[in-house]
Amino acid sequence: MTPLKLRRNPMKGPRTMRRHLFKLRPATRAAAALTASVLLLSACGGGPSGDAAPVPTDGVLKLGVLNDIGQPPDPDVYYSGNGLALTTNLYEGLVRYEPGNHDEAKVVPLLAESWQSNDAFTEWTFKLRPGVVFHDGTPFDSSAVEASFQRRLHVAGGPAYMVEDVASVEEIDAYTVKIVLKNPNSAFIDFLASPYGPRMLSPKVLNEQAGNDFAQTYLATHDAGTGPYTLTKAVVGEGYQMQAFKDYWGDIDPVFTTIDLPVYTEISAMQLELEKGDLHALLATVPSASQKEYTESNALKAYPMPSFQLGVLYMNPNRQVMATPEARKALFEGIDWKTLIKQVVNYSAEPAGGNYPKGALPPEIDHRPLVYNPNGLKAWASSLPAGTPIRIGVSAGSTDSEQIANLIAAQLQTLGLQATVTTHQTSEVFGEFAKNPQQAPDVMVASGTWPDSNSPYMHGQVFWDKNGGLNFLQCYNDEITSLLGEALKTGSTETYAAAGAAAYRFGCSPIWAWMKDFMVAQPWLQGVEGAHSIAAPNTLDFNRLTIAR
Repeated sequence: MTPLKLRRNPMKGPRTMRRHLFKLRPATRAAAALTASVLLLSACGGGPSGDAAPVPTDGVLKLGVLNDIGQPPDPDVYYSGNGLALTTNLYEGLVRYEPGNHDEAKVVPLLAESWQSNDAFTEWTFKLRPGVVFHDGTPFDSSAVEASFQRRLHVAGGPAYMVEDVASVEEIDAYTVKIVLKNPNSAFIDFLASPYGPRMLSPKVLNEQAGNDFAQTYLATHDAGTGPYTLTKAVVGEGYQMQAFKDYWGDIDPVFTTIDLPVYTEISAMQLELEKGDLHALLATVPSASQKEYTESNALKAYPMPSFQLGVLYMNPNRQVMATPEARKALFEGIDWKTLIKQVVNYSAEPAGGNYPKGALPPEIDHRPLVYNPNGLKAWASSLPAGTPIRIGVSAGSTDSEQIANLIAAQLQTLGLQATVTTHQTSEVFGEFAKNPQQAPDVMVASGTWPDSNSPYMHGQVFWDKNGGLNFLQCYNDEITSLLGEALKTGSTETYAAAGAAAYRFGCSPIWAWMKDFMVAQPWLQGVEGAHSIAAPNTLDFNRLTIAR
């Protein structure tokens, strides 16, 4: 057959990269608890106690989201964090990361039963799963792949970059497609497995509901997926609801037929509802100040699970005090990160041991223990004029980041520097900073952000490339970019490791912690670990959850 050519919508401008936020974020990757919230919880008795909440008998799983999800639950638009609970249960892609596998990021079949690539990583052939229907009853087949890829390009949202290099989608037969890329991409299967990767949408819905925005208006309050749940409510600021899809292709009969996600404005309210039994779990935004109590609670069960999330120190080469790699290295290595982790995020983090997320590369390839060199920091500080100002930024709402930043500032002040901590709104961090890095802080502390998948390329590209979505302080150089490009073509782990080492030498956003996905649930809720994906924070496969009998 003649290949179907993907066409970019000429009315759309260049793509925008995902706006990641830090841990406890309002829109993503949800605002954190205010100090007053922590004090309120302390006044109420110091944490969870008492008897377990009653087991539900109505098939309703009561969860919640903090400060809404930030964007419509449209998989070609949504590029944040706490809304993944919707998009990952409403929609499915060709492949995914294996749920329940917390040791490695293993790609497994989903709507594709098998796949293979040529040696050059430019042609990828997929055998599709028969017997799948979309929520509107339309059968899933090869035609849906091209339509879904095309729609993602037309919408041109943050995750559009994952299909921008697709030259064509060829329908070999009803259940076989060949995807041809313009350039070699050894990480393409990770693009598809990402929780933000291309999702299959009903071609019938896309056609009938196209309007003048490629069905974006319709998909803000409806869905067009194949997932185990279908969207039944989407009211911004009020809440979201999903119902189990009776014609789902999978062989799991879900215990929870309704997923209720009301919107809350304060994490303290969610915690009180959880402890009363009116909420069944917190999937995100659990304050570090409460994690110890939850871990030791007899009435609730805590789940600190591996994830791609990271603690990162961004340093701004466009500011005079951080202009040299030597200065950036002295600052990073002069901080006692292991002690800070134990003091602030002990239950949801471990010290980073490499330049990439945990498991992105074999540990013998990517091995970089945290170095603590206070003498180097002291020597650097003494080389600066007394009272030299240094501004440490944090994202608004991240209490963990703010606490860590304050501790770092106190350390720098003892060395004679005029260190201050400033708070910045999301729009400023992911808008103005990249445009005017000279006006951004000298340093930014992030206590939880993540790449789009565990592919080392997808980490390096977003953090270290000039146009990377998480490189908002614009720290990059030609050596890093060249090594990443070479590794993408070949898949060489050694070349990726070299790129990571180069980024560390240059002082571009080094990792100080591998963060965990910390969830808390009622003790009768079973299957949490098996329903969790290392790649998708803040969500579970709800159809895999059960009730202890």
